[in-house]
Amino acid sequence: MDEKKSSAEKGAHNCKWAEPTLFEAAPGWLDAEATPWTCHRDAVPKRLETTEICEDCPRWEQRDGAGQVKPKV
Repeated sequence: MDEKKSSAEKGAHNCKWAEPTLFEAAPGWLDAEATPWTCHRDAVPKRLETTEICEDCPRWEQRDGAGQVKPKV
């Protein structure tokens, strides 16, 4: 069994910084087919073609208990 996968399931789906690109304001949501997730951990949102980068992200954080995306400030 892959130790990385068994230690914690880090991904965009459970990271507080990521949200589905489809939820972005227009015209950003139009990129949802090519880049299904958007990372908001930095000042400029980053579109993610793959969520493999999330597995090794040093700033990955678990979403709140309700599983909701944190509101943008």
